[in-house]
Amino acid sequence: MILSIGIDTVTISNVERFLGHPDYAEQIFTKKEQKQAEEYGDVVDAYASAFAAKQAVKKVLDHFMDVDGLDMRRIEILKKKGIPYVKPDAEIQAVLDEKGVKNVMVTITSEGDSATAFVIAQQ
Repeated sequence: MILSIGIDTVTISNVERFLGHPDYAEQIFTKKEQKQAEEYGDVVDAYASAFAAKQAVKKVLDHFMDVDGLDMRRIEILKKKGIPYVKPDAEIQAVLDEKGVKNVMVTITSEGDSATAFVIAQQ
């Protein structure tokens, strides 16, 4: 059963502009996410896709907890064999467990100047 969904689209060129500011990546992305983005063929697309996914996860979490001011590094968007997955920190995972969320699935796509992510929290 689906307990919550979230979707977000970001403009890739905006993320590229933000990446030009010192410390932007460090304030939004974990070291693992940064390493993953740097190893990807299109670094800006990788960051934009991960950011869209983080925003979509945040919308899912909004159904279960207060997300105002949430540090985005508490939600990791990683890939295993090219497939994205969500890795929340221990505190967020505890809330998800308490609410009966057994699985958080994410899919990401990018086309032109947009990156979109869709997230489902399942029981």
